[in-house]
Amino acid sequence: MSEALKIDAGTWQELPDMPVEKWEAATFVLDEKLYVLGGYGAGVKSSKICHIFDPKDGSWTRTQDLPSAISHVNPVLDGRTVWLAGGFKDGYKDHIIAEVWSYDLDLDRFTAAPLLPEKRGGGGLALIGRRLHYISGLKEDRDTDAAEHWVFDLDEWQKGSAEWREDAAPMPVPRNQFSTVLFEGKIYLIGGQFHHDSMQLDQSRVDIYDPETDSWSTGPSLPKGHSHSEGGTFVHDGEIYMVGGHTTPEGGRKSIDPDILKLAPGGPWELIGKLPVPLSSPAARIIGGKFYVAGGSLNGGSVQPKMWVTDAP
Repeated sequence: MSEALKIDAGTWQELPDMPVEKWEAATFVLDEKLYVLGGYGAGVKSSKICHIFDPKDGSWTRTQDLPSAISHVNPVLDGRTVWLAGGFKDGYKDHIIAEVWSYDLDLDRFTAAPLLPEKRGGGGLALIGRRLHYISGLKEDRDTDAAEHWVFDLDEWQKGSAEWREDAAPMPVPRNQFSTVLFEGKIYLIGGQFHHDSMQLDQSRVDIYDPETDSWSTGPSLPKGHSHSEGGTFVHDGEIYMVGGHTTPEGGRKSIDPDILKLAPGGPWELIGKLPVPLSSPAARIIGGKFYVAGGSLNGGSVQPKMWVTDAP
């Protein structure tokens, strides 16, 4: 292994394939299990299919389908309820949607919530306290980046009177397919790209939203332009991890990324490892001391079902 890297490409062990190949899937961990919801399936078509991976025995369990075939969303957990908002529906060249869904995992029940004020895809969803925030993303034309920052009060929703309100500071530099995490009480929007159908310009910028002051600040820039890692970006043990995606080094051409980056509080982004192969928009998480990566795209135009594991750094 390279002394500079904590995870070398050669240390990954290949696991049995996913039951259904996935790319751009909504990904989260609950009860030490990996949830992979929707995303692109074969033919680059958005899918309703959802699976749960249990690392204890390596099994995949199919759970209830999504109400709509959706990709380009990031899920948010409110206890044991999952929230999804916006996204790309029913196929790569089809439409962006305004749908909002909550999924009670214990009741195995989806509930439709008030629509976003406009259609959006590839934006960021985060929960701070009892308020959901939906930020930026693509407008209905799939190419215009939106600045709007909408807020939805979950306590009002439980009382039956909730609606999305545009009462928070807009995104300073609108873009899409950035990674979104809640970190130290603030929303981090990491990387992303300008436009989608006309061109895709990867960005290294990191924007941080502070709910206490309703203001934005600039965080540590990525070492390169980067997008398409929504399902592979997560917080673990007080640090942010970003896995794979699309990248455009300064002066270089856009390509699929093999890198694993990490951000510790107060520090710069650090390259800590390499994937077994470059992957766009895989599902990735650390569970029980092991690093799992599944699905994604090898070329940005097709889906693959392979899954790997290695020791977490």
